[in-house]
Amino acid sequence: MEHSEEEAVMPRTWRRVGAAMFTVAFGANLFAPMLEVYREQDGLSESFVTGMLGIYAAGLVPALLVFGPVSDHRGRRAVMRPALAVVFAASLILAAASQTSEWLLYLGRWIMGFGVGMAMSSGSAWVKQLSTDQPGAGPRRATVVLSAGFGAGPLAAGLLAQFLPAPQVTPFMVHLVLVLVGAAMVWCVPETQPAIQGPRPRQPLVPPIALTGRFFWVVAAWAPWVFGTATVAFASIPLYTLSSVRFPIAYLGLVASVVMLTGVLVQPLAARLGEDGWLPLSVTGLGAASAGLRLGALTVTWHLSWLAIPTAVLLGVSYGFMMVAGLREVELLARPHELGALIGVFYTLTYVGFAVPFVLSFLAPAVARVAGVGKTTGFVWCLLAGVVVCAASAVPVARAASRVVPDPGTTAQRRLTGPGPRGVASRARALERRPGRRGPGLPDQEPLPGDPLPACTPWDRPAHGADTLSA
Repeated sequence: MEHSEEEAVMPRTWRRVGAAMFTVAFGANLFAPMLEVYREQDGLSESFVTGMLGIYAAGLVPALLVFGPVSDHRGRRAVMRPALAVVFAASLILAAASQTSEWLLYLGRWIMGFGVGMAMSSGSAWVKQLSTDQPGAGPRRATVVLSAGFGAGPLAAGLLAQFLPAPQVTPFMVHLVLVLVGAAMVWCVPETQPAIQGPRPRQPLVPPIALTGRFFWVVAAWAPWVFGTATVAFASIPLYTLSSVRFPIAYLGLVASVVMLTGVLVQPLAARLGEDGWLPLSVTGLGAASAGLRLGALTVTWHLSWLAIPTAVLLGVSYGFMMVAGLREVELLARPHELGALIGVFYTLTYVGFAVPFVLSFLAPAVARVAGVGKTTGFVWCLLAGVVVCAASAVPVARAASRVVPDPGTTAQRRLTGPGPRGVASRARALERRPGRRGPGLPDQEPLPGDPLPACTPWDRPAHGADTLSA
């Protein structure tokens, strides 16, 4: 007897997609401790190895932008299945690079980024749609499985490369096995986005909402900090402390793992605080980033290897809060047929941060030369500049986040009342008092007590062209 796909979806079906996303993320961040392997054993320069982080993002960005809309049109399985094959091929190339040419490392990392982008844009939307037991938990679940993979990958790679033979090969062989397991688990998961017949309509890769001032301040202005601070925590700051570490490869793997796993552990807390109307999660994340960068500056100045761990914790808190914040905002802003595309835009912006260690490898020496100070001091000054940027950007981001009201015709309403900072409850009361704005097919009217709060949607702007509502 044939069952429909909807009947086949069970409360735990999302975990099978989550397992596949975990294996993809495991391979994506497997590279963190391998940077020291290539520096130490292959004699590659710091700029060469940190450039591999940037080339990874160069593969991920186009995949996110292209395959988010493709998954919306052709279905989630049509993207996730080939994504696993691409990731498998990438690990094969990276394992072979040590025996052939070091430039294959760049090719393998680019392909890995491309496969990860395919999987993230489709998998995150798939997990959300499969979370029928808790519809609002989809973004958090997707972030948790990705972050768990990002955290487990470097920890495993650091231990494998430090204590087992063939350090350039062994971690990637382990990943190949995991990809096969993940593919077997996800292969027959029911489709939640039925394919649309005919050619895909010509639509911009970037949804219109992503080009508004509303999206810029609520998401885009701070999104690069998500991975910008995280990668600095494991790819830049610990390098200045390795002289006092006995097992440097395992140490780098541990630091990277602490960053990512801390991001996992704080996400339930972030979700609760967001629901309770506390400070905007993005602002909390910027605050944690500012504190972490200050502690990182002390770590580098004093060359204390142990201090890199609490630095990683703080920057992991920042990563976790901002990732949850971004996915929540995207879910609120996106229409159903644009969800995959907007998730792709958000992830694209976050992965711009992977280029930060590469930029610092050139910027810190340049600052040191211009200022006439040592390289270490130049790097510290760059970190402190990041502190200033985080603190300064928190103000406009907080103002924009406090004004946004989601479109009630798309996703669940943002909770506007309850405990929180000054302005949240007053914003709800003010919105109850102001005249309703014209929504799709709805007349302007004064809302009655108990009615849903009116919203100004990005597709239905006020005459003055503002992207947000002011309370």
